[in-house]
Amino acid sequence: MYTLERLSKYDYFRDKLKENGLSHILDSLTGTVTRPMIIGFVREMIDKKVPFTAAIIDLDNFKSINDNYGHDQGDVVLKKVSDDLMNYIGDSGLLGRIGGDEFLMINFDYLTYDDIHEFYEGMCINDTVFRKALQLNGGKAYISSTIGSAAFPTDADNYDMLFALMDKTLYRGKSKGRNCYIIYVEHKHKHLTVQKLAKHSIFHTMRNLANAFDCGRDLKNKLNRVNQPLCAELHILDCYYIDKEGDMVQFSDYKNVGKADDIGNIMEDVCYHTDDFTDIEKLCPNTYKIIKELEFETILVVNIEYKNEKCGYILCPGEYIRRLWQEEEQALAFFVGRMIAEYLERKKEK
Repeated sequence: MYTLERLSKYDYFRDKLKENGLSHILDSLTGTVTRPMIIGFVREMIDKKVPFTAAIIDLDNFKSINDNYGHDQGDVVLKKVSDDLMNYIGDSGLLGRIGGDEFLMINFDYLTYDDIHEFYEGMCINDTVFRKALQLNGGKAYISSTIGSAAFPTDADNYDMLFALMDKTLYRGKSKGRNCYIIYVEHKHKHLTVQKLAKHSIFHTMRNLANAFDCGRDLKNKLNRVNQPLCAELHILDCYYIDKEGDMVQFSDYKNVGKADDIGNIMEDVCYHTDDFTDIEKLCPNTYKIIKELEFETILVVNIEYKNEKCGYILCPGEYIRRLWQEEEQALAFFVGRMIAEYLERKKEK
């Protein structure tokens, strides 16, 4: 929680403290600066032409934490994250809460791209703030965020433009799968718009996947055609199909990479994802051998079935540990699996 002494170093808050007192400045749950106050602070810094870097920090999958663990545990997460962020930024800037699970961070010491990149990276390693598990009542929740960042006056010379660039980079991060930070770079992001990024709906993606699948002559060709658009959405390099006999083949070229006939031992639900292969090593030694040989760091596995008959699995490997498999990504893999199952059923009926 910010203290009277900590905020009084800034003229803006010194005046506000005289008018209202600390309780009117701080968010009651997190102890960060309230939305009106942090926005007012940003506007004053811009008016005074004080250089700073700003970032919108959006917690990933926060709704699922509330749904799975309860809103009281969601509050625990918000408090823990805000405490960690305030400790991390220290005297270099300030943190405000601008929405339910959104924060605005102002940084006065890290202004160049390289410096701010290193600063954000520091939040995401060694369990500092993000990409770590937090013990809650009822289990552990994985805490990560998507961050969109821009600098004044380097990237934007007014309030509206600054927030437009942060929104743009935040949406860019979400479109890349979340759990990342995007720093505005003009030649990369100038022509991106929030409208274009938001327009790319799951319906549009599913339609493209269905069209690609339908154009295939046989299963091998169908998997090849659907591989590129599916991998682009999941931000991976290749997908794998495990048939009823356990043969595991790549979508891209139908190359057989081994026998994963024991993968079902780990499947208690339609979807399974993990970056900890301890249980797979115990229950699925054949599958584990392939995972180690191909150096997968995280996997998403989707059960393929039709009319309660198992038809195999789709396995999607991630390139970095502790990535988040979003619900939309799981839905897309399930959709492709259902198309495979229906194709196999039609083929069997013929």
